[in-house]
Amino acid sequence: MSTETNPRVGMMARVRNRRGVIVSVDPFDTKSEGRLHMVRVEYADGEGSPDDMLLWERETRASLLEPAALPRVAEEPPMAAPDFDALTRATRWTAMTPFVATDGSKKAADLPIASPFFGAVQVEDFQLLPLLRALREPRVSLLLADDVGLGKTIEAGLVLQELLLRRRIRRVLVLTPASLRRQWQQEMKDKFSLSFDVVDREATHDLHTRLGLDANPWRTFPRIIASYHYLRQPDVLQQLESASQAAPGSSNLPWDLLIVDEAHNLMPSSYGEDSDLAKMLRRISPWFEHRLFLTATPHNGHTQSFTGLLESLDPVRFTQKPELEKHELARVEDVVVRRLKREINELDDERGRPRRFADRHLEALPLYFSPTETGPVGRVRVAPDSDS
Repeated sequence: MSTETNPRVGMMARVRNRRGVIVSVDPFDTKSEGRLHMVRVEYADGEGSPDDMLLWERETRASLLEPAALPRVAEEPPMAAPDFDALTRATRWTAMTPFVATDGSKKAADLPIASPFFGAVQVEDFQLLPLLRALREPRVSLLLADDVGLGKTIEAGLVLQELLLRRRIRRVLVLTPASLRRQWQQEMKDKFSLSFDVVDREATHDLHTRLGLDANPWRTFPRIIASYHYLRQPDVLQQLESASQAAPGSSNLPWDLLIVDEAHNLMPSSYGEDSDLAKMLRRISPWFEHRLFLTATPHNGHTQSFTGLLESLDPVRFTQKPELEKHELARVEDVVVRRLKREINELDDERGRPRRFADRHLEALPLYFSPTETGPVGRVRVAPDSDS
């Protein structure tokens, strides 16, 4: 730790349980407290927000670090290995968020979550339910099946951000349709300041050009967005499998979080052979500790397909079967989050709030064909010179 008390540009600092570099210092004088410093810090860990503007004298436990300080000679014997491991884990668990009080008070209980404060998005109250459900489980397994327009991407981003802030995850894979890859990348960057790398043929070729043919993109990047149609290809899936091998003797899974958007496209078939996408999802799911599946149509009318998707989500609780027993419905409610817009409107009515979504009214419109458009039996008549 540095003996200096005033921050300077270029110094290393530890602020809000993160290490970063001071890139700007703006001092200003006050009548009552003397000189204060407005400091901008850029973090180097790649997690959470990349930088912060803060008032140095108001930060709790902010410290300056010597750029090339030698370690002090310990006068006491080193700590026992089990005690050191316990201290490390306890420090990580208590360093979840800079909003937690450090003076031993009970104010930390008033703010159990931090991700809404790190995102550039106005979070609705119902969007916090998946986050609270996720934090109650040691392993996150959720099927976010909210209606279209309720913000499933935001809900997934909140869970992702919270797990990153709590140091529970590091390696993340987001699987989406090919048309949504850039949209997911932009959403995560703009709304949560999280950088993701898109992996496809072009990105893999560029990586091989820079680092050599042995470079594996699935091992190089910690947070990845990819198309599941791209991942289902045998050579690409083999690359992912080689990068997902757990270390010998390790009980940790190679990946931390899997997010699958439009997960209904990866449902197993209710009859016949499963699609390549369903086989791919069943193959890679065991490599991930936490799983989030997103879809607005979780059930296609076939329980065999629905339970197969739940088995990929949580193979401990579910197995693929044609029917669900009554006692198994409680397990489904534990992992499925499903709200419709009309339910949110009804909740707003109960609380006396304005409705957040417009009401939908379905009206049947009769359609009549003229005699020139239909044949003698009511079918559409094709012109004689048509190629059909």
